[in-house]
Amino acid sequence: MIDNAPTVLDAQGGDLRSLPDREFLDLGTCVNRYGPPPAVETALRCIKPEHLLAHPYGDEERFIEAYAEFMGAAPDRLIPGRGITEFIRVLAQLLPTDQVAVVTPDYTDTIRRFPTHLDPPSGTAETAQSRLDRVELGMRTHPYVFLSNPNNPLGFYLHRDDLMEICRANPDSVLIVDEAYIEFLPDHAELSMTQSGLSNVVVLRSPNKFFGIAGTRTGALWTLNPEIFHKVAERKLNWTLSHVDAVLAIAALGETEWAEHTRSALLANATGLEEILGDRFPGLVRGVPVHYRFIATDDPVADHRFFLDHGVAVRALDGRQPGRVSGLRITAPTAAELANLKDSLAR
Repeated sequence: MIDNAPTVLDAQGGDLRSLPDREFLDLGTCVNRYGPPPAVETALRCIKPEHLLAHPYGDEERFIEAYAEFMGAAPDRLIPGRGITEFIRVLAQLLPTDQVAVVTPDYTDTIRRFPTHLDPPSGTAETAQSRLDRVELGMRTHPYVFLSNPNNPLGFYLHRDDLMEICRANPDSVLIVDEAYIEFLPDHAELSMTQSGLSNVVVLRSPNKFFGIAGTRTGALWTLNPEIFHKVAERKLNWTLSHVDAVLAIAALGETEWAEHTRSALLANATGLEEILGDRFPGLVRGVPVHYRFIATDDPVADHRFFLDHGVAVRALDGRQPGRVSGLRITAPTAAELANLKDSLAR
């Protein structure tokens, strides 16, 4: 345990610094447990010291070309950045924060940067439809609406067609969609709002979670809105991405066969995880199309401790904090880890 480390309820996914000094299976971060793909290790080994001597000229352009092909988007509509978090920070600087509504619960940085929250109805279970209703409300009443889709931490996915209908009905409002986990969905390219063709949509993307390379920092902002595009582009650094970031991300994006195989495996493992957890935790959100599951619980600290006692670190969320709901978020392990987890929880 490290001094001044964040508490269990304040730590973000994968931050184990507050935990006892022992080995844990980390299911608290939503990074693909099968990653990185083999091509990333090969690319890393091929980086020579002399490759780091010069500034990374051309690397971000090569990254954008590779990511645009993977996404099925036009490269000239993408702005490179150091993960989605950087774009959230930039948008918080550019947009009047009191005019931005966040459909909560949502990602940590989003709810911290934008304090106007559209929370779930009190006393009712959250559903995809209840979230969609708040998107519609938000776009009727605010110039900007922020949404993670699939949702972090609940896992609900709101279909692109439904969001497009709301956007068309509210042309004076801009929908900003954090699609950090869209790549875990089959047919992710078709399901993304980058295929909307609408100018009142902004999409934030990153390959880091899906390809298991969160230790690198790459991402992109997509929009057909010329004002937002140019304002964000003006704030881009001369060399947004390091050479190492770009090389490893490009190598990962080329692993399409690996991507298809691990996506299927992860979603199957998530179903298996749901079966293991369902009887013990009645607050489990079932049937979502992502690789993690959320458990609603009134005492996330106690339930977090239960998993720690079985050698597993999960993400605990405190519903008393703005933009949160109380519960645990648990990432699907690999097949081997899932079998070990089942045995451990059965003891």
